[in-house]
Amino acid sequence: MNEFTYTFPFFLITISILLIVSYGYTAFDFHEKAIRMEGAYRKIWLFGSSLALGSGIWILQYISLLGLSPNISAHYQPWFVIASLLIPVGGALLSFIVLSLSMQPFRAILLAAIPITTSLLLLKILSSVYLLKETYSLSTWWQIVVPGLIALVSSVSSFWLVYGITAEKRNAWGKIAGAIVLGIAVSMINYFMMMRVSGNTQVEIENYSDNMLLQSIVITGIFIISVLILISVVRDRKLEFQAYQLQESERRYHSLVENNPDGIMLLDLNGQVLNMNPSLEGISGYSAKETKYTTCFKIVEDRFHERTMNCFEETKTGIPQKCESAIIHKIGHSVRVKLISIPHVVDGKMKGVIVIVEDITELKKTEELLRRSEKLTAVGELAAGVAHEIRNPLTSLKGFSNLLYSSATDEKSQEFLQIMLSEIDRINFIVSEFMLLARPQEKEFAEGDLISLLRHVVTLLKTQAILKNIVIRTQYDFDRLPIICEENQLKQVFVNVLKNAIEAMPSGGVITLKVMKSESNEAIVIITDQGVGIPLDKLPRIGEPFYTLKENGTGLGLMVSFNIIENHSGRMNLTSIEGEGTTVEVVLPFEENKLVSI
Repeated sequence: MNEFTYTFPFFLITISILLIVSYGYTAFDFHEKAIRMEGAYRKIWLFGSSLALGSGIWILQYISLLGLSPNISAHYQPWFVIASLLIPVGGALLSFIVLSLSMQPFRAILLAAIPITTSLLLLKILSSVYLLKETYSLSTWWQIVVPGLIALVSSVSSFWLVYGITAEKRNAWGKIAGAIVLGIAVSMINYFMMMRVSGNTQVEIENYSDNMLLQSIVITGIFIISVLILISVVRDRKLEFQAYQLQESERRYHSLVENNPDGIMLLDLNGQVLNMNPSLEGISGYSAKETKYTTCFKIVEDRFHERTMNCFEETKTGIPQKCESAIIHKIGHSVRVKLISIPHVVDGKMKGVIVIVEDITELKKTEELLRRSEKLTAVGELAAGVAHEIRNPLTSLKGFSNLLYSSATDEKSQEFLQIMLSEIDRINFIVSEFMLLARPQEKEFAEGDLISLLRHVVTLLKTQAILKNIVIRTQYDFDRLPIICEENQLKQVFVNVLKNAIEAMPSGGVITLKVMKSESNEAIVIITDQGVGIPLDKLPRIGEPFYTLKENGTGLGLMVSFNIIENHSGRMNLTSIEGEGTTVEVVLPFEENKLVSI
């Protein structure tokens, strides 16, 4: 081993540590940005962080060699310069790659410390063998083990200060502390190497009067580096605060949108769906992936298309809008919705429209039931006041008409009197319907058998059906189905429904009557005909007082039927396709414990 004289200059030691600290902080800062990036940008920042840390180690090695005696010359060959740079850069790159992987933090830190420790030892051995002509043997094992332990412990400590806490709590002070620990450790390894190969080691603290220019440069450099680090710390703390505020804002937005019971979707200026929340997926039946970049107007019901389009166009002018519309569910049924559209403005520019979608289907049904209930109440009040007053004169008119008819000899007079009697009977029937509406509460409910009741109704109407070439097919899932009811009222309901079905089939056909039990323990009676059907635009009005599609109908039969079923705590639904037929579904509660299966 050659004998060298080595001096530890105060300013060189100070500036070298500050340089490695600044380079280390820069490397950690770059790597933090790399973690947040994706694709090519992630690789660029990752390489930048490795280059910063590797360059700092490389420069520190050069500065540490400046303490050698001036009469000793060290020749730097190009291959040595390149190798001494690639070794720390490569070690830093491997360490940062490991730290970028998704794994348990402590395990990642231990694995990342190995490449950086290995690169520091390789650089030490390469420099001491090539430049300082040092040789290693088994007896000098401690000259490798001691620097290796220093490098490993300092690397683990440095990485733990930077990466041992969660990303939300990570701050600039952690990166500075990590850079200081790593910088001091790298400096110790380099000066330890110089001390071991030198035969004459001195600690020299220069006199400030010896070289004012060098001292001024060093002090200026220290000041500049300190200011830059301070600016970086202040900037990072400000950015961290802004990032925290942004993350908090994003969390609030995510909670507001994703957990909102109303549907929310974001549209561009062409009406294409950019995103929608889970509630809207449930309302429409479509997933966000299925609707992305497709126009929202494709699922709007035709009769509301123009109104919805106008609402969208008005919103684009910057004015929020409210309107009612209807969308076609994925499985085909209509869903009534209330839309609130809000301009989506970013930096003063219109970027699109935010639409809040509220499902008001049940609300509309409730309003319809309320409207029908009000009509029934009005008709009931009218019936109570008029029915009795009409029936008394009707009885007199019918009695005198019968008397005149029996005594008339003229055929023409008999024909006219027969018409009068027929019309009086018709008026009497309407009054009877009125009377039922006026006093439904007078009936007493008792236990009855729905199957027996339906069989009786079918028997009554079978003859009329046969005369019109109609077959009534029945399907009962039970032999007995007990319900609490007023039998005569329920008979009237099913007679009305079956008579309507028979009258809707002038060319004959099949009427199907099916009884089954629902999952919610309700009796379901489904009556399906093959008649002319009901037009879609007229179907909502079925059941209104005096609204009928039959030439001689009163418009009271189905209204009375709806009222009876409601009084039995049930519900009655109509579906129809014009030209194909109508289906009436009657749902009634029953007594489960007395159910008798076939």
